[in-house]
Amino acid sequence: MAGIERTATRITGFANPELDFQLMRMLGAASYGGGASGEIFAARAGLDETPREWPRRFADLAADIERMADVALGRGHRVSAREHYGRAAMYYRSAEYFCDPFAGEALQYGLASQRCFAAAMPLFADSVTAIDIPFGDLQLPGYFCAPAGGAVDGRTLVAITGFDGTNEEMFFSAARAGLERGFNVLLAQGPGQVSTMRRYPDLVFRPDYEVPLAAVVDAALARPEVNPDKLGLYGVSFGGYFATRAAIHDPRIRALVLNSPIVDLKAYLLGFLPPGAEEMEDLPLSYVDELPDEVMPLTMKLSFKSACRRYGVDSSHAWLKRLADFRAEEGLERIACPTLALVGEGEGEEALRQLEVFASKAGGRVTRHVFTRAEGADMHCQVGNLPLGLAVVFDWLEEVL
Repeated sequence: MAGIERTATRITGFANPELDFQLMRMLGAASYGGGASGEIFAARAGLDETPREWPRRFADLAADIERMADVALGRGHRVSAREHYGRAAMYYRSAEYFCDPFAGEALQYGLASQRCFAAAMPLFADSVTAIDIPFGDLQLPGYFCAPAGGAVDGRTLVAITGFDGTNEEMFFSAARAGLERGFNVLLAQGPGQVSTMRRYPDLVFRPDYEVPLAAVVDAALARPEVNPDKLGLYGVSFGGYFATRAAIHDPRIRALVLNSPIVDLKAYLLGFLPPGAEEMEDLPLSYVDELPDEVMPLTMKLSFKSACRRYGVDSSHAWLKRLADFRAEEGLERIACPTLALVGEGEGEEALRQLEVFASKAGGRVTRHVFTRAEGADMHCQVGNLPLGLAVVFDWLEEVL
């Protein structure tokens, strides 16, 4: 007699914390249509505890879903096509994440993610439009998202992610929730960020991020749909540093959300490294690939190479020296707008400390919110419970704007 089971798919994470976080990151985006748990775990089943096969596994999944989207669109199934394209965009993004940042595959998968999202854009009921943001002689990439019925009182949120996020990912981890609540959402990336470096490979991170974000605010306020008295800024991850710098210098920002506040980037990032990392022997970028994985695991190699590329440096000591320039303690008293300061209790002592430094020095009213493990939201950027995290963000914005 044949047996019966519920499923052959098993929910299995990783012992490797970086792989496990990236798995949860995809599941978080799935809350807003950026993935499907069954697809994600089916792909995970073919992976071991290294990221070596991750790019190919998720790129293959993305290509399969993209083909499904093309077929659905060809048959007139616009909603199905839209949802398929959105998932494919996020799977290509995940494939891009674990690629060698200096190899062609990273750009290939990144552009594929953009392509799929572009195919989805005209299929949304809300308006989602790709925009170019003037920045000197350059054009920063962005999207302007507006509710189908128009934003409530023109309220608008400018949202910027951090070190390794993309504009497309931010649609699923911020903009879609904002659209549901009647917000315009402008997604943008600046120097050093993934979407920008697809376009300008040599445009690296800069400490004075108030400069590119001023250009982003200019672009937002130039739009007739935007009410200048109801403009918020949301900085996610490393974006918590970018947004802090912007708010110090730009009084046009009427509400600030930091997830989480970063006032000293070097101290923050050293929290990820073993004690004594600053005193370790200099590691040249050119030597990394020669190290056996037993000495330097592949996840660490990829992170280091990505840091070198995005900061424009060629060694570990040069990177640490550059990080010292990314500070935002001075001038916090000039932030007059209300701020929502977020952190997860699982993010470590340094993240909690920097939130308190910000809260004690900011000139405007600061509302603290610490997400807990019991809520399933203690992870970085609340990837484990995005619906709760975004409810806190947008409920607060609705009350202060």
